[in-house]
Amino acid sequence: MENLSIIGLQWGDEGKGKIVDYHAGRFDGVARYNGGSNAGHTIVFGNRTYVFHLLPSGLLKRKRLFIGPGVVLDPITLKEELDLAKKEGIKIDLTIDGRCTLVSPLEKEMDAIIEKARGPKALGTTKRGIGPAYAMRALRVIPRAMDLGLGTFDLASAKALYSLFAKDIPDLTRWTESAREVLRGRIGDVGAAILELNASGKSVIFEGAQGVLLDLIHGTYPYVTGGHTLASYVPASLGIPAKSEGKVLGVAKAYTTRVGSGPFPTEISGRVADSMREIGKEYGATTGRPRRIGWFDLVAMKYAVRLNGVDEIALTKLDILTKVGEMKVCVAYRQNGREITEFSSALPFIDKVLPVYEDLQSFLGLELTRAKLPRAVDAFVEYLERELKVKVSLVSIGEERTATVERG
Repeated sequence: MENLSIIGLQWGDEGKGKIVDYHAGRFDGVARYNGGSNAGHTIVFGNRTYVFHLLPSGLLKRKRLFIGPGVVLDPITLKEELDLAKKEGIKIDLTIDGRCTLVSPLEKEMDAIIEKARGPKALGTTKRGIGPAYAMRALRVIPRAMDLGLGTFDLASAKALYSLFAKDIPDLTRWTESAREVLRGRIGDVGAAILELNASGKSVIFEGAQGVLLDLIHGTYPYVTGGHTLASYVPASLGIPAKSEGKVLGVAKAYTTRVGSGPFPTEISGRVADSMREIGKEYGATTGRPRRIGWFDLVAMKYAVRLNGVDEIALTKLDILTKVGEMKVCVAYRQNGREITEFSSALPFIDKVLPVYEDLQSFLGLELTRAKLPRAVDAFVEYLERELKVKVSLVSIGEERTATVERG
């Protein structure tokens, strides 16, 4: 069986953690390839809810886990997750690539300082130090996991650069000691390990963080994350050949959400938005901030599908729409009297476009079960398949890992 890349097709928070967990049973390992502790992948199992910021979502299926070199790794957050797993009695087989960029207290402080300096144009970052860590990597002043693990890196350059932003430099002694302890015995070559598994007939899920519209280059810049979120980044981030990427499974909600600032063409407010937010528990898994709510955006989705060469889609949170008396899909944008159907054409003025909606049959009151989906729900899924020209192979009808329906 070939590898599988699972990515978010919107602004993140699409439910990737649940989908990775659902598929993980058929794979031998799960590898995180991008982002950092700003991700929050949630899995609900029984009466327990698990949120992982760095550990791949294959943890609960006891799979071999990898954190690739494209991840910016906060060793303190990782330690907290490892300690929690140990307390739960979960044995972890984790390899951290030695080329991972590390996130120290310097980057977190820098993140907060830069956000404050932006004033009313703040991006709404998680202040987890992700953007500054990627930037410090590009400036070549930050240690990699292998550098700290071997004790060969001098932090003087990083401190000197940080001193340009703030007078007080955090003491890194305790952080360095703790980070080394977490990394000890776990450093390896993730790309080589994945290819070794493949050579023996085994397969791996590549788990993405955030979503396509938050990509540093192709997203709604500057309101984006600090790294790359596209499927094409999987091989480069993990250190494997492009042909090893496997199928691309895109994950999308049946509506749209966004956390933080930035353009959001289909955003709605009022009673419907408030209801969807509460019923769908639309609060950031990392920050707890309320997510902004909007209708499904076909313009943005077609762009995301094209950029990633998506083979199949997993559609999540269909059950939330059974509590709402309306059902809309954005089919175009309007700006200065003209309609736009290409997302990239709208990017220069994406914050000024107005959505053009198509009203669809409401799901209000419908009962969703794994045995059979109501005709209105099937019709909606088939409508999306026709518009996106991609098969919807999986639909999620509840937060529990078992509330998932495979479509033939």
